[in-house]
Amino acid sequence: MAPYVVSGSLGASAVPSISPGVSYQVWSASTVVAGSGLAAASQQVALTLSQGVSNGIGASGFFSAAPGAFEIDLQVSDADADSQYQTIQNGNITTVDSVNNTWHIDAPYVCAKFARLLLRSLTNVVTVTADIQQR
Repeated sequence: MAPYVVSGSLGASAVPSISPGVSYQVWSASTVVAGSGLAAASQQVALTLSQGVSNGIGASGFFSAAPGAFEIDLQVSDADADSQYQTIQNGNITTVDSVNNTWHIDAPYVCAKFARLLLRSLTNVVTVTADIQQR
């Protein structure tokens, strides 16, 4: 099932919306400027509730080579505004599989309306590819 779009307040484009079982690629071999705010943030996705019940979300990704020290945060918000996104509890990704430079995180109980990734820090010059899936 392809994601549909909802209007968002960040930027001029619509926000892709995902439902349980659907994932959306939020970075695609992207060179991301680490830090805070929109320059370090992935494409946000709108989340849907299934029969009014909260669902989990997960994020998976990989770097094009060894990233060195890094931090990616899984963030959620009820409003699509940069200042409203908050990192979920234990939502800091700081390690990768040392062979494939892959990472994954699950958040089993999420009631928020939007989700995104934020690249807080990165020491090596590499690209990142990632997706967010609603469980």
